[in-house]
Amino acid sequence: MALGFMRRHRRWLYVFLWVVIAAFIILYIPAFQGPDAGSPGDVYAEVGGQTITVGEFQKTLDAQRRRLEQLYPGRLDAATLEQLGLEEQTLSSLVEERLLSLEAERLGIQVDDETLASHIARAPELQRDGRFVGAAEIKRRLELSGLSQQEFEESFRSRLRAERLQALVTDGLNATTAEAETEFRRRNEQVKAEYVLVPAERFKGQEQATEDEVRARFEAKKEAYRLPEKRVVSYLLLDPASLESRVAVTEPELSTYYQEHSEEYKEEEQVCASHILIKVKATPEAKEGHSEDEARKLAQGALDQLTAGADFASLAKKISEDQGSAPNGGDLSCFGRGRMLPEFENAAFDLKPGAIAGPVKTAYGYHLIRVSARREERIPALNELKERIRQLVLARRARALAQEKMQAVATALRRGRGIEEVAQEQGLTAQKSQAFSRSERVPPLDSPQLVSRAFEIKKGEVVKEAFSTPRGYVFIAVAEIQETRLPALAEAQDQVKAELIEEKAMKKAAATAAEIRAKAEKDGLEKASAAAGLVRKETPSLLGRGSPLGDLGSSLALDEAAFALPEKTLSAPVPVGGGYAILRVLERKPFDAAAFAKEKDSLLASLREQRREQFFRAYMNQVRARYPVERRAPLSRPVA
Repeated sequence: MALGFMRRHRRWLYVFLWVVIAAFIILYIPAFQGPDAGSPGDVYAEVGGQTITVGEFQKTLDAQRRRLEQLYPGRLDAATLEQLGLEEQTLSSLVEERLLSLEAERLGIQVDDETLASHIARAPELQRDGRFVGAAEIKRRLELSGLSQQEFEESFRSRLRAERLQALVTDGLNATTAEAETEFRRRNEQVKAEYVLVPAERFKGQEQATEDEVRARFEAKKEAYRLPEKRVVSYLLLDPASLESRVAVTEPELSTYYQEHSEEYKEEEQVCASHILIKVKATPEAKEGHSEDEARKLAQGALDQLTAGADFASLAKKISEDQGSAPNGGDLSCFGRGRMLPEFENAAFDLKPGAIAGPVKTAYGYHLIRVSARREERIPALNELKERIRQLVLARRARALAQEKMQAVATALRRGRGIEEVAQEQGLTAQKSQAFSRSERVPPLDSPQLVSRAFEIKKGEVVKEAFSTPRGYVFIAVAEIQETRLPALAEAQDQVKAELIEEKAMKKAAATAAEIRAKAEKDGLEKASAAAGLVRKETPSLLGRGSPLGDLGSSLALDEAAFALPEKTLSAPVPVGGGYAILRVLERKPFDAAAFAKEKDSLLASLREQRREQFFRAYMNQVRARYPVERRAPLSRPVA
């Protein structure tokens, strides 16, 4: 073990201890909690023969939850966490770790103890001001973690194996100078243009396609209208929403949930306020605002009017220089702490309803503040939250039931039972889909993985694992295969006719665009387009490659035309979505060879890294297909 190596090399000891503690802080991995999830040693899922235990899953789930709660303090209640699908994400990340480990093992990638110790000491994220913290603090944090040195050794070893696997798979991938220049141009070259769009739609009503034209086109291009292979599947949907009627939540359970989670529903202290702002110039040369003395005097004068009985809202509409709130009488609505500038916030939260404070100086100027109402921090009573909690607990129960049934169905299917038979045993209903092709998505079978698998298996074959879809878990079997075939004319004539009319309309749009261009050479684009009953438009600013060019959208043809045109020159008709366009470049930010030379190396590195990441993701998708993934336990625990 690496621990033995460390004993032989004592100078590494403090390094290793700090890494253990730092990794613990970074990963937020607490000790296993929650005995209601089952024994920590129970198998939660299996990936290619490697197990994920209940304890490991729960540790990682808790880590993810705590990380989110630290990022968004006080803003993530149980319902929001539920909607984020945290449990699915956690399981997915653990499965990914196992897949990396299996593939590294298959390729013989190893990390010895000496290499492990060296990388632990040099990990950039574990440096603090170039050195490690003291031994006493390290020991204290290690004891608090409740985790063994062996666990952290294996965590680092796994990470290094994954890095070596990625390097082995992707190190041959690079980017060229030409690709770097293309990327630089995409990021930096810009144009501002005027244009007119000639939509083909305006001509479609004028065009017709005769029966002879339709027949001739069909016979000449019959293969283009070939009907794709389609499949009909029998499926069993485990939809948590439809299972809610099978679960119940009692009043004591609602009370228990409220007691355990009431802090998540805490409402922060708030004040409802209005203000009058007299701005101070940001700089002596600024056009907006007043000098310091003038602004203070104006604010004091406004306060004197309020003291004499003036209406706050009417005065705010008249003199406040906050254009966002002045039309509403200075109303800022209600806000909690941390939403306003400190000086403003402190004054507002010190006021009683109806009181006025000021002038209060902030970076914007002088404010007069009036508080109309105050809401103290509170936790709503159970009766205010009861229905919200009931729906949350009901949804979690239903999802847990769906996952339990998913396991039962998978077990039965693995024993050779049919989908219809298993559905009947579980009190569910098996259904048949309409026929669909590989490119179609037919709810509730709208999962790319499901559709892909449906076209890989034989007629009558059952997929024994569930697919996750927006509606729930789905099991499938192929009920019917409709082979690809050439259609009869009657089956394709509507498509052929529509294509012919579209082509004719596009030709007329191209001809009209050419006429507009010819007139625009003499009269300008605005007059030429108006004469054709169209509108000349202009991009609001300089735009880069790939950016939508106004309502013309974006396309390679548009980019090539716009960025190749000399300034003030009209383009030839350019095909765009639904028509043709004429454009003229009004202003250009050209390619800067010197700037490119400075950025070339960083661009090459960025493109190389991007390419390697994309390739490795594709590689891992193939790895995923190689190793079966099987869940042994439902994701959600019943909420009591």
